[in-house]
Amino acid sequence: MNIEKKELKLNTGKIAWYEYDRDGDVLEIIFHPGEATVAVELTESIILRFDWEAVEPLSLSFISFSKLLPANPYGEMHFQLLQDEWPDEVRKKIWPMLQRAPLSDFLKLGGYTPAHTRQIIPLTTIKQGYLTAQAA
Repeated sequence: MNIEKKELKLNTGKIAWYEYDRDGDVLEIIFHPGEATVAVELTESIILRFDWEAVEPLSLSFISFSKLLPANPYGEMHFQLLQDEWPDEVRKKIWPMLQRAPLSDFLKLGGYTPAHTRQIIPLTTIKQGYLTAQAA
C-alpha cells in the first residue's frame, strides 16, 4: 500500500490528519480519533463517519479523490447530496454538522431547483484549499 499521512491545521486552530491511499485513490480526513457509530454516504463518493451521541464528525472520506477535484469547462464540480436516502433521525444530525466546522472547511453546500419542479436538489462542492495539494 502506498499511503501518505499528514497533519492539517484547520481554521478553528484544531489539528486534523489525512491519510491518502494513492493506489486506491481514497483520501480520509480524520477530525477526531475514535470509532464511528454511524457512517453515511453524503454523495456517491463522499462518506461521513460520526459519533451519534456527540453529533461530532470523526472523519470524511473521498473515494476516487483525484477525479473529484478537477474543475470542468463550466466551473466547479457539484455533487448531489443523497439526503433522500438518509433516515429522518440521521438527516437531523447531518445538516447541522455540514453547516459548521470542520465539515464546512471542506464542503460547500448549495442547491439547484429544476424549472419543472419546486423541489430543491441539495448539492455540495469540495473546497479546494486544504485538499488541492493532496491530489498532486
